[in-house]
Order: sequence, then structure tokens, then C-alpha cells
Amino acid sequence: MHFKLVIVLILLNLRNILLMDQLEIGRIIQQRRVSLSLNQEDLAEMTGITTKTIYLIENGKGNPSFSTLSRLLEVLGLDMTIQIKMIS
Repeated sequence: MHFKLVIVLILLNLRNILLMDQLEIGRIIQQRRVSLSLNQEDLAEMTGITTKTIYLIENGKGNPSFSTLSRLLEVLGLDMTIQIKMIS
């Protein structure tokens, strides 16, 4: 049996459900950060995540742990739903 992990992010104020890859996740995080008038240094301080890690995530080059992604999303007012589906 193989399982495929699908990450679904929900923008709380828009209720849009999007299936995303790393680049799309990074873009959403960056757009939300900018809409809140935060720079990467502000977000790093608020989350305890390094500025370099935030930069890498926003540019689709980072591979954040679940914990890191959860901290970012919580501070940004975003929600994450994970669906695990069996594939054949």
C-alpha cells in the first residue's frame, strides 16, 4: 500500500480550498505576509523561524516540517487541512 499526502490550505476569510505544491504554498504564505504588512524579519520574529527558512519556503525551495508550516500558518491567520488518501 502507498499513501499520498495532499496538503490543503484554506484561506479563512475567502474559504477557498486549494490543492497545492511547495511553490504554491510559498506564494500563499508570501501573499498573506505582504497583505498583513509584514516583512520576512517580522514574520521570523513572530514565529521563531529563521528569515532564511521563510525565504526558502516562500520561493518554493524550502521543505518545511509540519511544525514549521503550522507555526507560519497560525501567525498568518491561515488554516491547514491534511488529507491522506490511499493510491493504487
